[in-house]
Amino acid sequence: MTPENHESHIFDPKNIEVLESEERKTWQNPDEILAQLDLKPDYVVADLGCGSGYFSVPISRKVKKVYGIDVQQEMLDYLEQKVRKQNISNIKTVLSHGNNIPLENESVDMLLTVNTLHEFRDKERTAKEIQRVLKHNGKAIIVDFVKKETTRGPPVKIRVSQKQAIELFEKDGLKFLKSHSLPYHYLLMFQRP
Repeated sequence: MTPENHESHIFDPKNIEVLESEERKTWQNPDEILAQLDLKPDYVVADLGCGSGYFSVPISRKVKKVYGIDVQQEMLDYLEQKVRKQNISNIKTVLSHGNNIPLENESVDMLLTVNTLHEFRDKERTAKEIQRVLKHNGKAIIVDFVKKETTRGPPVKIRVSQKQAIELFEKDGLKFLKSHSLPYHYLLMFQRP
């Protein structure tokens, strides 16, 4: 089980090494997730709940700009160190508060959020915010743990099922495009009409 502070459901930055471990590749399937995204060189992408930048960094190599957004300054500090070490110029870190995404309306071509849906306190508000920041025809990619017992991830009781996630985002006007199954996760793709 991934170390977490279950009271708040937010990943504890003291366990950042779990996010950066080689072992994560075996259960997170990052290459398979990235292959589903269909990234374009002129895209502006938001990585919501970016944590250590596990996805922000590889995405930054394929797009114009990445916003690494997190509610924890410690995570953003870690990502900023990584950006400096790797001499990356197109990642901007953004501290968010509560359920607000501190970006302009219709400012991103794609928003990716990985292993975070179960952490959002007000899921409906977050879904509305995701729709708000997407450009027309922009895509939202939601990756989270399947709602069943697995050797990785948060307690099953706080996980959001794939069906619940689809209903949540469709309710706010996003169009469901496709799903993709991974060993521990589901990937859902939506589009803002």
